[in-house]
Formats: sequence, structure tokens, C-alpha cells
Amino acid sequence: MPQQHRKLIAILVDGLSADYFDAHRQRMPHLSAMAEDGTRVVRLASAVPATSMPGRATMLTGAPPERHGAWGNHIFDGQTFRCALANDLKVPTIAGRARAAGRDVAAIGHAMVHPGDADCFYPPWWLRGFVDGSRFAKSARLDGGIYTDHVLDPDDRLAAAMVADGPLLLSADLAEDAAAALMNGMHNDQRSLAAVAALACSDSPPDLILTEVAMTDAIQHLHGFASDPAHWAFATADLLIGSLLQRLEKAGRLDEYVVAVCSDHGHAQMETALFPGAILPDHLWEAEGATLHVVARSAAERREAAERLAPFGVTELDSTHVPEPHRDRIATFVAPDRHSFEAKPDGLPAEQTMGPPKYVSTHGLRPGDPADDRFCAFYGAGIGRGSIDRAVSEDYLPMLAGILELPATDGDRPDLLG
Repeated sequence: MPQQHRKLIAILVDGLSADYFDAHRQRMPHLSAMAEDGTRVVRLASAVPATSMPGRATMLTGAPPERHGAWGNHIFDGQTFRCALANDLKVPTIAGRARAAGRDVAAIGHAMVHPGDADCFYPPWWLRGFVDGSRFAKSARLDGGIYTDHVLDPDDRLAAAMVADGPLLLSADLAEDAAAALMNGMHNDQRSLAAVAALACSDSPPDLILTEVAMTDAIQHLHGFASDPAHWAFATADLLIGSLLQRLEKAGRLDEYVVAVCSDHGHAQMETALFPGAILPDHLWEAEGATLHVVARSAAERREAAERLAPFGVTELDSTHVPEPHRDRIATFVAPDRHSFEAKPDGLPAEQTMGPPKYVSTHGLRPGDPADDRFCAFYGAGIGRGSIDRAVSEDYLPMLAGILELPATDGDRPDLLG
């Protein structure tokens, strides 16, 4: 008889910081129960910069950005900044490693997973801008349309599992406004979690399922850290995870699956946006929240950028998170407390260098800033009650690999779950 391994559902809840959970855990009873009855990493540090694609890539690979290659939401290709994609990863992901070990893998809406590393694959609903263009566009399509080029379900398992739940993503006739987009996005998060539950409780449950709850980040960006909309978003995310746990228990699958919930970065309230386009009009740059990357083709250009940014309280960091061969050409800067970098809105005077932020809460803060520490907890089959005070970003992957009993690689850190 073949050896039976534990199965794993890994859920990324976008932007759930350790600080927010500690202050508002009563709003999230299911995550609180996971943290109390399972094993919680109290403070899991973020990758550098603490933004979406570097965070996801490090979670999936266990490697820092300078090794895995996704060192920003947009990476410099020698000519311009373009979106970081799964194809850019230079280190195998947990999905690829699990599949190579003979495990059955499903990726339902998880960014930075290559379709070729999954037996069942559905693209992230919020990455339409990545699929269709060169810029990051984290929003739902209000016409309800979806891109189907990368859907992979060769045995119709997802389609069969979702019969009782309806289609994975429903079309929506919604007005084109921000509130409608956020509601449509949360609806799509709900459909993704329903698909995960249907697959896990089906006759062919995957060994590894990767998924996301994405709108919690966007709602904080637009409405603020610990705002009423943010409270609603996280309470809703908690309900979605609670529903999944209840369905697993009812189907008798909670003894088979470990459920891991982790965020990609934290969040912090902003007061002022700095406009690099006005401060550095002759430079090519890319903003990553409170982190700024500037292309510096010479030492003189690097010094000039630093001198122009210094009066705004901006300080230069090293660029060790940038892989070769571009490390020497990227100057990395960080904004002062409660400041971020944004493109200047249309209609402002050319000389205006700062203003109210569009994203009133953000991340990508100075490396080591506790506001970018994030939530992480493991619950389910074989997970005992425990607490890990602190861990670095690269520690998450070895814990996933240990649950699945995958062979360790030379780059893996020790498995903190033991």
C-alpha cells in the first residue's frame, strides 16, 4: 500500500499584519482559534521589499529576492520596469517541488505559481493586468470577463467539484466605481475559497492546494489600516476560512489536511505621498510602497538621485535584494515614517513634489520595520499547539515542505515545525 502523506492547503491572506491581528483578533474568531489550537508564528518578517510579488515568491521558494529573481512587483529588464511573473523565478516553488515528488497539486488563484507546476490550475482573478499588459493592475474586471488561456483542469475535476457551488467566477453587471470593484473582488475571493473547499472534499482531493484572499490588501490601500472597511474585509476573510474549515471537518478531511494561513507583508498608515517623477524628472524609477527603485547608470546618477531625495527625509539602502547583473544599476531608497512613493496624479502643478496619498495605507517599509511583520499560523492534521516568537521570510517554505514530507534542498532553512 502506498505511503499516506499529510495534505496541505496554504492560504495567503494579503496584507494581514502581525500588528493588526494582535490588536483585532476578536474580529477574526476562526484565525484566532487556528492560532490558539495550532502553531502560530507570532511575527514573521517580510521579504525586501515588503510588497506583493517578492513576498509571494519568497513564500513559494524559501529563497530571498536576490536568489529567486522577483525583487519587486516590477523588475528592471535592462530597458524598463516590467511585471514580475512566475517565469522570472530562478528557484523551484513548493508547487514544482511537490509535483516533482509525485504529489497532486492545485493552484486556485495563487500568483507566482507556474501552470506547468500544477495538475489543476486557475489563474488569480486579480492579475488580469499582469496577464494582459506590462503594468500591475490589482482589480477585478467589472464586466465579469476572465482570461482562460492558462486554466488547467485536464480531468474536469474542478468543474465537477464546483457543480454544487456554481461556476468559479460569476459574471457581474456592476457599475464602474471603486466600491463595485472591491465588492466584486471580495466575491471572487469567496468563489476561490469555495473552489478550494470543493476540491479538498471531493473524491480526488489534491495533496497541495495553494490559494489567496486578495482584497484585504486593496481595501487597506484605499481605505486605511484598521479602518472600518478593513475590519469588514478581514472579518470576511475569516468567515471564508472558517467555512472552509467547517466543510473539511464535515467531510472528515480535517484529519488529512493541514491548513496554513500566512500573509505576504504587513501594512501601515500613510500621511504623505512623495512624487518621484517630480523629484527625479530625468530618472527611470519604480515605486514599491515606501520603497523606491531608481535606475542609476553611473555613480554620478546614483549620487544625484540621493541628493535630490535627501531633503524629503529619504535615505538610501543597499540593493543586495536585487539579483545580478542589475544590482549595480539599481539604487534603492526608503521613505521616512508615514511617507510613501506614488506617481503624481494628473492635474497637479509640475513642480509639486508631494501630496495626499492615493494609497492611505501601504507596505514596503524600511527593512525590519515591525509594521511589515505578518500573520502566520498552521492548524490541522498533526499540528500541535505551539508558538514561534519570530521567524524570517525564508522560514515559511521549509515548514510547508516539512508538512508534505518533501526532500530538503541545499538552500532550505531548518523546518521550525520540527
